[in-house]
Amino acid sequence: MQFAVINSRARARYGQFVSATDMVLQALESADKLIARVDDARHSGGFTVATQDELVGFRRTAFEALESLRGTAKTYEAELVSREWRL
Repeated sequence: MQFAVINSRARARYGQFVSATDMVLQALESADKLIARVDDARHSGGFTVATQDELVGFRRTAFEALESLRGTAKTYEAELVSREWRL
């Protein structure tokens, strides 16, 4: 059984994890502007470029995976801040 003592190092790591997921979320939100600028009619010679619909799908998949990760982290938050993290 775990004691109610909060490990400061584990709490700092969890804080870094949360701030990193926030940064990724902001990057995904700013990707919307870039995706909106994609013109499917213009093609560069010899390169295959994802269409705007494909990019929206990729962004949605990444966002859903990030939200799932954040939800799982929130579920186990008490355990993550009270124990040493191991790889």
